[in-house]
Amino acid sequence: MTQGVLPRPRPAQGVIAPFPHPARLCFAATLAVLLAGLIPPPARWTGLRTMMETARSSELNRSERDANDTSYYEGLIGGGGGNNAEGTRSELSLRLLGKPAEWTRFNAANVTKHLTGDFIQFELKPDQNKILFGRPFTTNPQGHRDHPYTLEKPPGTYRIAVLGSSMDMGWGVGPEESYVNLLEKWLNEHAAKRGLNRRFEVINCAVAAYAPLQRLESFRRKALAYRPDMVIYSATMLDIRLTEIHLCDIYSDDVKEIPYDFLRQIIKESGLNQNDLRRDPQGRLLDKDRIKARLRPYYWAIYDGTLGALAADCVSAGLPLACAIIPRVGQADSPESRAETIARLQGIAAHHAITLFDLSNTFDHLDPSQLEIAAWDDHPNALGHRRLFLALARSLAKDKAIYDQLFPSTLKDPTQTAVSRGPVSADAAE
Repeated sequence: MTQGVLPRPRPAQGVIAPFPHPARLCFAATLAVLLAGLIPPPARWTGLRTMMETARSSELNRSERDANDTSYYEGLIGGGGGNNAEGTRSELSLRLLGKPAEWTRFNAANVTKHLTGDFIQFELKPDQNKILFGRPFTTNPQGHRDHPYTLEKPPGTYRIAVLGSSMDMGWGVGPEESYVNLLEKWLNEHAAKRGLNRRFEVINCAVAAYAPLQRLESFRRKALAYRPDMVIYSATMLDIRLTEIHLCDIYSDDVKEIPYDFLRQIIKESGLNQNDLRRDPQGRLLDKDRIKARLRPYYWAIYDGTLGALAADCVSAGLPLACAIIPRVGQADSPESRAETIARLQGIAAHHAITLFDLSNTFDHLDPSQLEIAAWDDHPNALGHRRLFLALARSLAKDKAIYDQLFPSTLKDPTQTAVSRGPVSADAAE
């Protein structure tokens, strides 16, 4: 023992040594977490990097939303009637995740009008021009989130109508950043490079939270008026949830007329009756769960009937129809989570001879925090929309029948030097 230095006392045999002070442990753990966030691990440590990215991007919040997608989309459109309509987490929890006070739900943005007693329920207001989430949100005079188009189709113009929901509408991004407008830009540039006398207009008929039946109704009421030459229907992994919301809403709103024979027949087969539709003195449905329980076994049959009706309409009008599966960002639409839905959509498309472009792997193996509009909202941001555009453009270019219809050699201008078909490159829209 060194002279003048007292030995450190040893605990008596059988006595547990005291732990460090809890405050010191807490400080050390906090410091370790901060250092881990600031200093990225080596690239070869893939497991640790994945775990850290998952923690950073609030994937738990995304998974919780996926467990109750109905609440999430009721929150998006402002329905549900509960105190936690934004999703399964409370508003306080979302604020703690960083959600700013000005971040609003779709219906609170005051960009839609409710159509009382109408099967379609709501639509975008025309001539909107405001800033949402730091991005311009505009609609044209016809109430579409798109450029202003005349109903009369100009000569030499090929029109594509896009039917979809929030991701296709471009929730959270500017109009020029949406994959729909990027597609239009590429089509026109590619036609010019090939020396074709053709102009393209891709008309965005998508509305946030539209279910498949609402997209079909929108096609009949609005899209057909533009005399399109092709239709692209967007399908998502949330479409069954959106169907459930829409069906409950039409009964809540006491919609009298169901416009489709196949839907009336399915409702009849479900056994839904007046007892299930009882209301309280304020006119609200007493038990939505009973309606859901009656109709839930038929949701996929309703989806099949919806796409069957759309396909029949397109055949009757001589319009090619393609279905594109559009994913959300993150684990909610991971390969394991989406497998059953993809298989069902493939079966429905085959049943009705619809060309199917499966874009569901567009965001696989990519950092969600770089592609979503916010940690609490898994809609794609501008970069995500660019990736969706590239995936869709490549699919169109690889399908010979569709490509030849879009860019027929008979339209070539003999005074122009055309380029070869070629692949869709990463700079296709620049």
